[in-house]
Amino acid sequence: MPATTVVPARGTTAVSRFVETLSSEATRRLRRSFLDEYLAWTAAYLQRPASKVTTGDLVDEENALAWLAAAQRGATRRRPGLGDPTARASVNSMAARTSSVNVFTRWCGHPLELTPPAPEFADRLTPREAHRTLRILSGDHPAGMLQATWERTVAVIALAIATGQGLSALHPLRLEDLDLERRPMPRVRVGEQWYPIVDAVSRRALTRWIATHQALTAGELKVLRGGDVEELWVTTAPGRPRPGQVAPPAGLPAAIRTLEASHRKLTALALGSPLLLEQFCAVEAEEAEVRSA
Repeated sequence: MPATTVVPARGTTAVSRFVETLSSEATRRLRRSFLDEYLAWTAAYLQRPASKVTTGDLVDEENALAWLAAAQRGATRRRPGLGDPTARASVNSMAARTSSVNVFTRWCGHPLELTPPAPEFADRLTPREAHRTLRILSGDHPAGMLQATWERTVAVIALAIATGQGLSALHPLRLEDLDLERRPMPRVRVGEQWYPIVDAVSRRALTRWIATHQALTAGELKVLRGGDVEELWVTTAPGRPRPGQVAPPAGLPAAIRTLEASHRKLTALALGSPLLLEQFCAVEAEEAEVRSA
C-alpha cells in the first residue's frame, strides 16, 4: 500500500478501493468475487449488515481463518457443484481465496500472510486430442441442450484451442476481434495479439456461432431495443425473472459463469464426464494465469 493511501474504515469501501488498484480485468473479477464472499460471510458471522462490517473485521486473522474453513466445507457455495450441492471447495478455489485475503490485507497495511494450498492443474489434452475432441463436440447437437448454447460453447472451445487462452482472456472478446474473412487464413485477436485459426472445424464452428449471434442480436430472433450487441458471447435464452422485474431477453452479453456452466454441461453430455476448458489450452498459458492471479 502506498504511504499516502488512507484505508477506508468501512469494509465495502475498502474492498472496492483495493479492487480499483488492480490492472487486470480478470484479476479484478477474481479478487472482487472472493472478497465479496468474505465480506458477506463476515456480516453473517458477526450478525450485522454488510454495510457495518469494518476493514478491521476483514483483516482479523480469526475471521479470515473461519471464513476459509467454511468455504472449504462448501458452506459458502452459491451454486451447486457437479455432484453434491454442498461439495467441498476445490483446491484451486481455496488457493485463490487465500491469495485474495493476503493481497487485500497487505494493501490495508495489516498483512496476514496465510499459507495457500498448492494449486492443482488438470491433465491437458495433446493438440491432436484437443482437435479430435472438438470434432466430436461440434459434430452433433446433444439432446438436453439448446442448439444456440451448443453452438456458442463449441465456438469457445475452438478459440481456446486456437489461442491457448482460457475464459478470463476469451470472455471480453468483441465481434471486431474475430476476423473470419481474412485470406488466406482467418484470425482472432486476444489482447494485442492475433492468432491464426488454421483448421476447418474451428472455422465452421465460429462461422456458425456468428450467424446465430446475428440472429439473436440483430436478426429475425432479435427482441432487444436500443442497438446491437458487440460482445462476441451473448446469452442464448431469456434469463430468470426476478421479483418485480421482467426476465431479461436472450442476446445480452453473457457472464463468464454462464460460459463455464455451458462448457461443463456440453462436455458431460457428449463425453460422459465434464472437462475443464483449461484442458484444451496450452499448459504454459493456463498455469501462468493462475499463478499471476
